[in-house]
Amino acid sequence: MANCIILNEGTFVPDQRPKINRTLGAYRVASALEDAGYSTFVLDFISGFTMDEIIQAVALNLDKDTLWVGFSSTFFWPEVTNTNVENARTLDHGLDQMYFTRYSEVKRLIDYVKNNSTAKLIYGGARSPFYRFDNNIDYYVAGYADNAVIDITDYIAGKVEKLYSVQEIEINGKTCLSVDSANYPEPTMDNISTHWWNKDFNILPGEGLPMEMARGCIFKCKFCSFQLTGKKKGTYLRDIEECRDELIRTWEAHGTTNYYITDDTFNDDNDKIENLHRLFTSLPFKPTFTCYLRIDLLNHYPHQAQLLADMGMIGCFFGIETLHPKSAVSIGKGLHPTKVKDRLYWLGEQWKNRVNMDVNMILGLPYDDHAYFYDLISWATAKDNPVQNVQFSPLMLFHYGKDRPEFDKYSSEFSLNPEIYGYHLSPGNASGWTLPSQKLTYKQCLSIADSYNEIRKPMNKISSFYMTTALNIGITLEDLYSLTELEIKRKYNIPAMNEQRVTEYKRLIGI
Repeated sequence: MANCIILNEGTFVPDQRPKINRTLGAYRVASALEDAGYSTFVLDFISGFTMDEIIQAVALNLDKDTLWVGFSSTFFWPEVTNTNVENARTLDHGLDQMYFTRYSEVKRLIDYVKNNSTAKLIYGGARSPFYRFDNNIDYYVAGYADNAVIDITDYIAGKVEKLYSVQEIEINGKTCLSVDSANYPEPTMDNISTHWWNKDFNILPGEGLPMEMARGCIFKCKFCSFQLTGKKKGTYLRDIEECRDELIRTWEAHGTTNYYITDDTFNDDNDKIENLHRLFTSLPFKPTFTCYLRIDLLNHYPHQAQLLADMGMIGCFFGIETLHPKSAVSIGKGLHPTKVKDRLYWLGEQWKNRVNMDVNMILGLPYDDHAYFYDLISWATAKDNPVQNVQFSPLMLFHYGKDRPEFDKYSSEFSLNPEIYGYHLSPGNASGWTLPSQKLTYKQCLSIADSYNEIRKPMNKISSFYMTTALNIGITLEDLYSLTELEIKRKYNIPAMNEQRVTEYKRLIGI
């Protein structure tokens, strides 16, 4: 039985893609709770469960001592049919979108919890400030919750008389509570270990897992809504010896050698990379990992390319965002697009058959136009393009509105001041912006991004973080380097491989 139960989902992907992908947040919160003396149970991979199975798993861990049941919304539960990502766009605004599935199904679980315990209900994660439609939720928690969740749990347990920071909100005639983690002291970086070696986390043998080496980003891109942007160099870094201990204990417990590095920008500090190079190359096993990188920092510190490869990097994600010179300046990208492309070609040679590069391009930035879009897809589909995977997405703008200024910290600069950058934005509607100067709308950019993703699809390989996910179900690293994603799908029965691993997980949790 558990004091705290968290429902989690690895990632929102269609059935034809690998799915065994743990996310850090739920387990970081569970680790903090366990350090505070509370027992926890994380139910993961819930898209692979029927609602009856979810209720069965919760029932095995729910009793009179359960203080709360929580939903981790950052990467959440896709629609039950789960045939493709388009399903997310068909869900009704409100409760269905809040849970990324039909609320009638979620309500069955909520009713079970209410009828069989006194546990409170918590909704946390990245979507918490956006989606506040369910008045069955007792606490909505925004932001990093390392410290806030301990305060809430102590309050529910009766250990403290009042919460450190709380605000009452009304949802459909009922008062719920809102807790903003940003109002709490930030956790010390020498105390954010995630206890992957804990047997109650039900890790699969050899499973690749998330690893947090640092928090925040030294950059502050104007489209970005992440917290802890603009941090000072050398801050929010974990102690090297603590990282070593976490890596070795997890390897000893599960045979884990592969990791997703969750740092917002892994190479944001050259001293950090050189210190971690010494750590990774001195471990009693050979690790592999995937991470986020900045291309301009690799341009400034080209020796990092060899360090990262020596450390065991097999895939990386570059947020290039744009190859339009003026748009690059407008969002805070300092490296000229010509140099960006040159450096990508150079890295393609340096990392050939060793690292799969993944690049994201945002459509709808302030100086974008249709002529630029044509040049962009021409570059992306050129036969000598050095990037293994190119993704296109429309610019997302979202502002909570004047009635919720406390959540401005979770909005990007573009979202907070759209008119300065030429956008017209409908408050609360992420798909409502227009860019009159360029005769662009969100819906146009979404349509173009979808079509470009289809055009590029035959060239794409599984890259960056999906490589760890693919390894988790048994796809070989050699095939990830040599085959396109479409060829991988033809060679492997991915739905069956996903199902097999989920079945192993179900056995671990006792259903």
